[in-house]
Amino acid sequence: MTHRVICGDFADQGDPDEEWVVAGFSTPEKACEYARRFIRAAVEDLRAEATTPQELHDMYAAWGEYALTPGLDNEAWVAFCIANPATTPAETDYARLDPNP
Repeated sequence: MTHRVICGDFADQGDPDEEWVVAGFSTPEKACEYARRFIRAAVEDLRAEATTPQELHDMYAAWGEYALTPGLDNEAWVAFCIANPATTPAETDYARLDPNP
């Protein structure tokens, strides 16, 4: 059995052409780690534009990219990412974890 992550863009939410699936993860933990890094990368891409944590949250909810997979509490993870900026490139390197290079 393989696991998957559903990714998309909040700006185009509901548009099937703007949502995609990354499948082939061997464990749910690997799918969750991919999703965490994907979300963190989206938050970090917006961080320089925001002046407050609330503004960053609002910007992410409007224009960020999401990643959904069972076992990941997206709201809690986004809140963590907003409160704790990434400090290393590995924290946002989701592409390295893609099982379909």
